[in-house]
Amino acid sequence: MRQVRWSKEARDAQRDWLDHLEGIDPRLTDRALSESEALSLRAGAGPFRFRPSRWRGLREASLVRWRKIIVFQVLGDEVLIISFYDARQDLTGVQPVPESN
Repeated sequence: MRQVRWSKEARDAQRDWLDHLEGIDPRLTDRALSESEALSLRAGAGPFRFRPSRWRGLREASLVRWRKIIVFQVLGDEVLIISFYDARQDLTGVQPVPESN
């Protein structure tokens, strides 16, 4: 099992989404948070089970019910969640940039 770490940008995007859900129906927020965190842990447990990303060297996992995409990079014994996107947005021209360490 690889350690999972979220970039600041990805975590901020997740929080913005959860804040949006909170305004619609607070009951959705807990479920959405639980499902997105579980998906990130599954990426840590088996990152190569997920599809290669549209961006070279990265992989993607989908929260189908919520229409969200988690973009991550496998870094040895760690999975870095780089981006958290809405699958309906136009990703043309978007390039997630891994954190520089």
